[in-house]
Amino acid sequence: MKTNIIPLVITALAIGHVCAQGTRPTVDRKPPPALLMPALDTDKNGELSATEISNAPTALLTLDKDGDGILSKKEILPPPPKDKKARPPLPSPVLVKALDEDKDMALSGDEIEDAAIALGLLDKNRDGKIDKNELNPGKPRGASAT
Repeated sequence: MKTNIIPLVITALAIGHVCAQGTRPTVDRKPPPALLMPALDTDKNGELSATEISNAPTALLTLDKDGDGILSKKEILPPPPKDKKARPPLPSPVLVKALDEDKDMALSGDEIEDAAIALGLLDKNRDGKIDKNELNPGKPRGASAT
């Protein structure tokens, strides 16, 4: 009977070892934020004040690396992650939806020029600023905006 138990123990240990290898600690693989919010939110408080909204066209043009007056997809998004397993960066859906009227994932000169007006439409409670709940409408009230 002892000879039958040894192979069972070895098999159980081998299965345990294989299973343990598959359970690695989870690493936060959130994509880096799109460059729109960091460019617009100059005081870095996670909200857009009336001043930041009115300065939006100028702030957006700081992302125009090639100076053509248009923000291409490459200029809106941060560089792809070096870690191939990390998810590719995604733009802020609320900001892109508000600013990118023609849905081409780029911001034309006209869209940049109209940025303050487009952002103003996100101010649902008409308090002159865009708070975290307005930037993340899918999250329940009081939820973190990260």
